Amino acid sequence: MVNKVRVNIAGAPYAIATTDSETYITSLAKKLDEDIAKLLDGNENLSVTKAAVFCAMDYLDEYKKSTGSAENMRGQIQDYIADAARAKLAEDKAKAENETLRRENAALREQLARMKAKEQSREKAEQEKQGEQNAED
Repeated sequence: MVNKVRVNIAGAPYAIATTDSETYITSLAKKLDEDIAKLLDGNENLSVTKAAVFCAMDYLDEYKKSTGSAENMRGQIQDYIADAARAKLAEDKAKAENETLRRENAALREQLARMKAKEQSREKAEQEKQGEQNAED
């Protein structure tokens, strides 16, 4: 919905048609009025038009710098997101490798236990065989 907001800037009335709130437009007009008044104060040779142009240049400068900063931040955020994604992939790969190594370790422990049991069984059989031979002598 379009609102008509009446404001006063540098002594001149303006009716602004906008979809923004009256409070917002009034605050913009107040800021512009204050900035123009600061420029005019102490500069008697400066016209309202020239003061408005200087304000516009200042606002455009701020806008360009803000836009550049925002673009830079967006780029940094995208870099951080990409870094986080790479780190997540590396973490997932490390977890998978860790799980594979755990399984291998468990299998090797099992194999070692079987080999030890087999060796103990063989030693026991040899001892029993020697015991039988000694008993026969």
